[in-house]
Amino acid sequence: MNKVAATIRSGFNRKPILFSLLLITTALLVFYSNSFTADWHYDDFHHIKENINIRKISNIPVFFKDPSTFSRNPGTNMYRPLLMTTHAINYQMGLWSSRNGYNVFWYHATNFLFHVLTSFAVFFIVLFLFRKRIHLGRINPVLIAAFAALLFGLHTINTETVVYIASRSSGMSAMFVFWAFYLYLKGTADTKAKAWPLVFSGILYTCGLLSKEIAITLPAMLIYYEFLLNNEWMKGKRFSGIITSLTMRMMPYFTGAFLYLTARHLTRGENLLKVLTSKGGSAAAPNLASQLATQSRVWIYYIREWLWPTSLSIDKPFSVSRHFSDPRVIISVVILVVILSAVLAVKKKHPLVTFGTLWFFTALLPTSIFRLNVVMNDHRLYLPGLGATLIFTYVAARLYVRFRSDNRAAFKTFVAVCVSTLVLMGIGTFKRNMAFATEETMWRDVILKDRKSVRGYNNLGIYYEQHKELDKALRFYNKTIQLAPMFPNPYINIGNVYDKKKEFGPAEKYMKRAIQLDPKSALANYNLGNILREAGKTEEAITAYRRALTLNPRYIEAANNMANIYFKERKYREAIQYYGAALAIDPTFAMSYYNTGLAQENLGQKREAIASFKEFIRYWLGDPRYVRIARKRISNLQGKH
Repeated sequence: MNKVAATIRSGFNRKPILFSLLLITTALLVFYSNSFTADWHYDDFHHIKENINIRKISNIPVFFKDPSTFSRNPGTNMYRPLLMTTHAINYQMGLWSSRNGYNVFWYHATNFLFHVLTSFAVFFIVLFLFRKRIHLGRINPVLIAAFAALLFGLHTINTETVVYIASRSSGMSAMFVFWAFYLYLKGTADTKAKAWPLVFSGILYTCGLLSKEIAITLPAMLIYYEFLLNNEWMKGKRFSGIITSLTMRMMPYFTGAFLYLTARHLTRGENLLKVLTSKGGSAAAPNLASQLATQSRVWIYYIREWLWPTSLSIDKPFSVSRHFSDPRVIISVVILVVILSAVLAVKKKHPLVTFGTLWFFTALLPTSIFRLNVVMNDHRLYLPGLGATLIFTYVAARLYVRFRSDNRAAFKTFVAVCVSTLVLMGIGTFKRNMAFATEETMWRDVILKDRKSVRGYNNLGIYYEQHKELDKALRFYNKTIQLAPMFPNPYINIGNVYDKKKEFGPAEKYMKRAIQLDPKSALANYNLGNILREAGKTEEAITAYRRALTLNPRYIEAANNMANIYFKERKYREAIQYYGAALAIDPTFAMSYYNTGLAQENLGQKREAIASFKEFIRYWLGDPRYVRIARKRISNLQGKH
């Protein structure tokens, strides 16, 4: 009888939790409902849409061995195999549902699912902490946990991580880190740690590393937790005993980090010192001192953005500080020192505030120390966001208890403010999603917030070029050159526009200027080849295509277009050779099969031509008329046997 009663009580205890999870899911679905059709943007193209490596599910083992599969751009080698695996799965889901591997719905649905699971992790972390570690009196921990999860899930700052597909790495990594942290909380809930939760936590931590490097910071957060919120077991122990116990608890994470860093070293041949001292890119700080000086200002900006997320942009106008004597840096460092001093001073009375602050800043360290091509991004606040959420939730919970006891009117006002905050965050998220709807809306949003955004004007020009508004595109490209005359991309783009206008003289001039600015640009050499080919300068075009292939041996379009030149000159054997080179790069590149079939047909190789046309039909995802044409050719060839 007692067992039955306990089971019934357990069922009732679960109901508030299940209701909270349902509420979180529903709220996120409502405010992210306009995100599932958002277009591809920016890094999405080289990383996903133009990356042939994700088109074959059999490439999944390759992701764990070859970091170059991360992007179609040579040199963009990032070791994130688990992330790449999800993109390959999304591609197959698109093929299965609509014969379009780039059906954007599946990519957005996956990002959204990860965000929901991450918000669930926030719920269970806060539920555990307020049940086991933080005691504030008469307040339901489930209510606090639901508030925290909704605050994190609906926070407008997280929109970029969820809606911008290429930011999935930040969301995935944080999801694994949060759940790893929760399992660690469960595994160390008692004086004696439990092995299995820690082992599974270590596995999730490793998955986080295989999604993005930022997960590396978790062991530091776990140590903060032990000293600030879980230090009862340390009482009466010698310092050496504490260190031994902590080392044993950290072993799954040290093992995961060691395996990850070893794999990274073997696949990329890099070491930490080399990464720290190498230059990050044209937009990055020139040296480590400059990077740290700049990031001190960025941290203040991040705090402001989390508290008041009204100036979000995918391309932020943030200048680089060259040295620590910059007055802006001095002010920022002073503010940061004051913040850290204050939270350390209250570590005994308000340990969760100290822990949340240390989590926030520690999670920012990887993107603050290493020089990256972009100084700051909104998605870099996703992992640190748990720390900020814990602080905000703790303060809200204390005020809830205080107002509930002392002043009923103030209590009602406070509850209304909390609910309004969540609703306003949700509305902000819904509105921010609209900026990601198309390339035009996103880059217009960038220019609206920064009239000197080079990338904003250049990418808006690309949008209008793709939509055949060529004169409008030229205006934006020329504005880009005014802002950044040494930036090669707008010259490439202007060359392409003049090529489309059949004005080959200026097209060639602008493309050669782009090559002068960046001689290693495979894209510029490829586009020059296109211009020269259309202008009838076939030998020069072949030379340009060869340079493009030398710079990027996987440049499939260059190989295919060189083959097209030979085909046009009726050099069918040479054409077949280069079509074969294109297919060696990507065996699913349908148009090369079709063109190979045409060349084989002209050489009288009927069986081979039929096989090539069949392969074209197998892989072609475009206009179905071409499939009918290919079938007709097969029928004609079979009739000639």
